[in-house]
Amino acid sequence: MNGITQASSFRRLGFLAVPLLSAFSLKANPVVVGEGPPRLEVVVPVVLAVLAEAICIRLLLRRWRKPGLFLLWLMGMHLLTYPLFLGVLWLSYGLQPILAVAMGEGLIVLIEGGLIYLICRFLSSAKSGLPAPSFSKSLFASLMGNICSAAALPLLMILYGWMASSLEASMVR
Repeated sequence: MNGITQASSFRRLGFLAVPLLSAFSLKANPVVVGEGPPRLEVVVPVVLAVLAEAICIRLLLRRWRKPGLFLLWLMGMHLLTYPLFLGVLWLSYGLQPILAVAMGEGLIVLIEGGLIYLICRFLSSAKSGLPAPSFSKSLFASLMGNICSAAALPLLMILYGWMASSLEASMVR
């Protein structure tokens, strides 16, 4: 009976997370496709947000078996999933923005959760006494990491803009 309660609470958390994640994610893609190479004031906050996501996932999976250089694996995973996210947004051009971003983020959470599961299961040392995380734990870590990243990106962009303008003002003097 306890498993049924945990599964339904996990579903409720997922349904609650989709609108929250969608609202943050509307501001979470500062890269405009077709505008040329991304500017430095966009790249730095995006990389820092992905790093925050990787650290969040690492902290959530600290009790399970992981490969060496797990943070680098997570950062590299985004070389695949970020273009997929942009592709989903491009394919859902006619939809409402919240629906398009929710579909894109949901798909990315599933793909990243699956990749995290595979990385921890097959790329980590079997000699470790820790068990590999389950697929549901990997999905939960991916969901929480994406929420962390989506929430951090607007703040990081504001902080980077403030720091850049402060440096520019100090150089002018």
